[in-house]
Amino acid sequence: MNIIIVTSLTGGHFYPAIEVAKQAKNFVDKIIFISQKSKNLKFVEIIKKELNFSEKLEFEYILTAKFIRKNPLSLVKILIFFLFSSGKILNIIFKYKPKILFSTGGYTSFPVVILTKIFAPLTYIILHEQNSVLSLSNKLLSFIANKVYIGLEIKKRSSKFIFTGNPLRKRFLQNLDKEKIYEKLKFKKDNFTILVFGGSQGAKAINYAFLEIIKNNKEKFKDIQIVHITGFYDIEAIKHEYQKIDSISINVFEYYENMEELYTIADLVISRAGAMTVSELIFFRKPAILIPLPTAAELHQHWNAQLLKKYQCAKVIYQKNDWKRKLQNTIFQLIEKKETLSVMRQNYEFIPKPKTNIETEIKNILYIKKYARRKYKNI
Repeated sequence: MNIIIVTSLTGGHFYPAIEVAKQAKNFVDKIIFISQKSKNLKFVEIIKKELNFSEKLEFEYILTAKFIRKNPLSLVKILIFFLFSSGKILNIIFKYKPKILFSTGGYTSFPVVILTKIFAPLTYIILHEQNSVLSLSNKLLSFIANKVYIGLEIKKRSSKFIFTGNPLRKRFLQNLDKEKIYEKLKFKKDNFTILVFGGSQGAKAINYAFLEIIKNNKEKFKDIQIVHITGFYDIEAIKHEYQKIDSISINVFEYYENMEELYTIADLVISRAGAMTVSELIFFRKPAILIPLPTAAELHQHWNAQLLKKYQCAKVIYQKNDWKRKLQNTIFQLIEKKETLSVMRQNYEFIPKPKTNIETEIKNILYIKKYARRKYKNI
């Protein structure tokens, strides 16, 4: 049995895809990854590095275009790319004859799911929505999908929607030695630790806002240690600016592979509100200041952040007006009121947890399909 996994090349899409592939490898023959062609191969390299069982893996790339709401002409580009990629997609479908198509959403998924439904109608189509609100593609495709797996708390529309949670990286589940992490980063174990990042691609606004706060308040940060993950684009500029500040303990990275280490030692997390970030915060029970990406489709980061705000596990600051001042004030309030951080950590207990997971659900689907095929042969 083969499974096709369709993913876009952003962390929120490809990290769940990676974990599903790891879970599926023991009970399928081939795993075929389909993603869009991209000049930035760093994300592809991350996927290949994470998935080191190459004998079962195949990678296929298609041309796709993103729908830009403010530009209706983007529909023309989408249609052209759809027609151009149709032959490639159909070739993949007929070549591998998948029993399951698993999509993590995004504009890459649309043509693959549509063509699979038309030309391979017996393929079991599963959508995975990582966020607290359905994306446009998942909203449309949910009508033809067999199941929709939900990563975060969301209002269910029908019985085909199943709350599975977002699949976290396996190494997140291991117990880590805090002292070794502090030693690795050259941190003191008793000092307050802040983790700052903006998602898999970084966040320029957060990078420079936090840098500005540090520059203007050096004295307040003298006993605080910071890990700042800038993303691929701002690393050199931000690192250069931090080098001018010699009185503060800061580690700056463009990307950090073992995020479980940083979550383990962080007393406070400042980040965007992507679905995987929110799921990781829930798992590690970390107090957070969330700054939703204002341009995120369907305002999904707003709804993700509101989930943690609802249970009083995070403070939410929107990137508008005097948001930098609000961010600065909120940081200092939480640093000075350790009891507030303690309550925020405890409140994670009240967030609903899924009763099943993606691995279990896919195993059940494959078992039913296998049993049905055997029964049909014996008739």
